[in-house]
Amino acid sequence: MGKRVGIVVLGDEVLGGEVRESNIAHLIPLLNGWGAEVVLCAILPDDVSTVVRHLRRYLEETDLLILTGGIGPTPDDITREAVARVAGVPLVVHPDARAALERYYGDRISESRLLMAQVPQGAELIPNPVSAAPGFHVARMAAFPGIPQLLHVMIDWVKPLVSGVRKSRVTLYSGAPESSYAGIMREAMEAFPDVRVGSYPMLEGEYRVRVVFRSDRLSRASACADLFGRMLERAGFTVVRRVEEQGETVP
Repeated sequence: MGKRVGIVVLGDEVLGGEVRESNIAHLIPLLNGWGAEVVLCAILPDDVSTVVRHLRRYLEETDLLILTGGIGPTPDDITREAVARVAGVPLVVHPDARAALERYYGDRISESRLLMAQVPQGAELIPNPVSAAPGFHVARMAAFPGIPQLLHVMIDWVKPLVSGVRKSRVTLYSGAPESSYAGIMREAMEAFPDVRVGSYPMLEGEYRVRVVFRSDRLSRASACADLFGRMLERAGFTVVRRVEEQGETVP
């Protein structure tokens, strides 16, 4: 089974509407494709105590937290300090990070830029092939830059940490309005508590709604979908299309 993953975006600029957040939309399908289960997403301000408080709680619910943003060289980049506090370790200069930054900047290196070589003690570096400033992983927290182009080229580093088995899925398409099957959906969920069921209205195209049944086993998702379909037909509506997807282990 894949790991339970949380995504945490840090930055006042996101909460203030100065930057359009896109990292969550990129990460969710990617992580699900690797077999991970994304269980929470959050956007937090550039305040160390607030971030520390939330990270501690999120770690109780996840196997891994992926953090984006706040690891640059300016005073509002507080992620490394917050993560160090949660991990209970000091910040230290990682010699490999310092060497990478010195190679990249050459005679343009400065004390401010060298701040990006500081990581929580014991952290493993996450390589940055573009600008040399690394991410880091410690105490089930993996910190990445908030710049999407950097995140995209670095995120594969966590794949071995989260890969598992993609859930099997059965999707039913129908012209039925949601209000017509709310009770039917509840009955199906109660009969199959191990199957997660989601209803998603569609405003365009030939279908009005798709209902998705997810489970570790295709047989269970299929059986729940069968029950739902039979009850839907008795209510006077039909399933127009059915798609089954077998879960698989992600290498």
